[in-house]
This record gives sequence, structure tokens and C-alpha cells, in this order.
Amino acid sequence: MIVSSRPGGLALALTVFGAAAVGYGLVTTHSGARPLWVVVVAFASLALWVARSVLAHYGLARSALVCVLLSTVLGSVAAAATDGLTVVPAAVGVLAVLGDIAVPLWSGFALAALALLLTAVGAVPVGTPVPALLSMLGGILLGAFGGLSRRQFRRAEEREALLREQDAAMREEASRVALARDLHDVLAHSLGGLVMQLDAVDALLEAGDDAAARSRVIDARRLAADGLADARRAVAALRTPVEASGAETVTAKDVQRTLDDLVSAHRSLGGSVELAVDGEGRPLAADAAGALQRALQEALSNARKHAPGAPVDARLSWQTDRVRLVVSNPSPRRIPGSRAPEAVTASLGWPSASPLSRTAAPRPRRPTPDGSP
Repeated sequence: MIVSSRPGGLALALTVFGAAAVGYGLVTTHSGARPLWVVVVAFASLALWVARSVLAHYGLARSALVCVLLSTVLGSVAAAATDGLTVVPAAVGVLAVLGDIAVPLWSGFALAALALLLTAVGAVPVGTPVPALLSMLGGILLGAFGGLSRRQFRRAEEREALLREQDAAMREEASRVALARDLHDVLAHSLGGLVMQLDAVDALLEAGDDAAARSRVIDARRLAADGLADARRAVAALRTPVEASGAETVTAKDVQRTLDDLVSAHRSLGGSVELAVDGEGRPLAADAAGALQRALQEALSNARKHAPGAPVDARLSWQTDRVRLVVSNPSPRRIPGSRAPEAVTASLGWPSASPLSRTAAPRPRRPTPDGSP
């Protein structure tokens, strides 16, 4: 990405004013003593200076570059003969070329060296005093240093623009990852529960228990509706700007109700779970509440998948600076000397959410139909 170097309206107006001031000086000071070629070259340099700004303003970069090169060369040639007046367009030309990041740096140095050489050579036939010549050369050098400073500034702008693009790309990728994670949690919970409910319905219909099968179908429909609503909420949350979503809060009662709904859904699927709450609840940031919900949802889904029938213990602790959720369940078959029961821990900073940290012991292998591990 190249940062635009087009001069604005103010810069164009200043160029016209500067060219007019130099032209007025050419007309009013020693105009009769100057050879005609000097006057022609000097005004050509000024005209090309203005033309360069106009062309650059309208985005004609190649034509503008040609004009600035000619303006610099002609201004340097006539500098000594015009008592240093045309050093102005020459120095501005050097500044413009060195400050344009679209032009190679060596081109700017070459133009600056050429301008210094032509100014010095043009001073020989005129007999310009050494102090006056040094002041003209100094003006061109100042233009060169100004161009280098402008180039560095525009390089910094270019890097900042690239960093902004990379940051936007990373945010977009993070949003996609978050969407995939949330949808995975939602679908794993709802679809896994639906499979279990439909298996139970099939078994009840074979047994002729239509009433129980109907109850299971109703539970399955509710579970599907809840999963669809959760998926929509996940997508809607990602569409909301981070600043806006981070400013929203959820009451402790709403957090408790959401977790209770997940516990009830797990029990309706035949699971056993106990949720204990300690501490004084407080309003929680919306993203933190969502993280708690996803942590419990994923933990219960994993318990149904990897330890079916095993009781699950969940504890929600409201602490001074954080809220902590710990979910654990024993392995399907405890082997003497084995590790502690599987545990999932979610700890969120207070009052706004810090990144969710989750630790888990290795999952036990699912038992085979004959009961062997």
C-alpha cells in the first residue's frame, strides 16, 4: 500500500503564491541587467513548478515528475544569474522528489547532486561571490533534508496503515474462530441431546409407551429450539462491536437462570448434575456471562459423551475479584492409582471478563458395550 502524496488545495495555493512572489522579484530586481535567456529559463522554472503541483493534485504522477525534474534543473542553472531567486523552485523540486516514496531514493539523491552541480557551474560565468554561492547550495541541501524527513514520515504512515490492515484481518479471523467455537459448543450440546432423546423415543415406541415417547419428543423440540436460539445469539454477539458488547452487563439472577436451564436440560437427557452456588452474585459483563454459559454447556456435553450416567458436580463461586465455575465428574470406571476425576474450570476476572482459562485432565475412554474399558 502506498500512502497518497497528492498535494491538497492549500498546498496548491501556497505553490501559486510562492511562484508569484519569486516572479515578482525577478521583474522588480535588476530585471534590465539580466540576459533574456536567464529571464526565460527562470520563468519556465516557475511555470513548471506550478504545473507540477497542479498535475500532482489531479493524480497525474508521471507528468508531475517530469515537470519537477525540469523545474529543478532550470532553476539550478539560473540560480546564480537571478541572485538566488530560482533556488526556490530547485530546492522545492529536490524536496518533492526525495519526499515521494513512490520514487526510488537514489533518484532523489541524484537530482540533489545534479542541482548542486548546476548551481555551482552557473555561478562561474556570473562571478557570484562565494558566500552567496554557499547560501544557494545550502538552500538546496535544506530541500534535500526536508525531503528525507517527509519520506520517513510517509514511510511511518505506510507502516501504520499496514498495521491497521493486519489488525483488521486478525480481528476478522478471531471473529471467525469465535463463531466456529461458539457454534461448536451450541451444536454439540443441542444435537447431542437430540440424538439421545430420539434414541429414547425409538425405544419407548418399541415398548408401546406412547405417552412417555410424546414427552420425549416435546423435550427434543424444546432442546432444538433452545439450540437454535443460542446459535442466533452467538452470531448476533459477534456482529455487535466489541466496545458495545463489552459495555453490556448481565445480572447475577440472569446468569443463574441460564446455568439452571443447562442443568435442567442435562437432567432431561438422563444425566445427573448438581449445581452449587456460593458467594454474593454481582452484575457480570455480557462476554463473561457468555463464557460461563459455554463452559458449563461444553462440560455437560462432554460428560454425556465420555462418561454417560456419571454424576456431575458444578460449583459457581462468586469471589471478590472474579467468578469461578468448576465442573467435575468421576471417570466411568475408577482404576486404583488413577488420576483425579475429570475437571473443567472456568475463571473470569471481575468486574469485566478476562480471557477464559480452561484446564482439563485427560478424558477417560468410552466403555465398550460389554462394559470393558
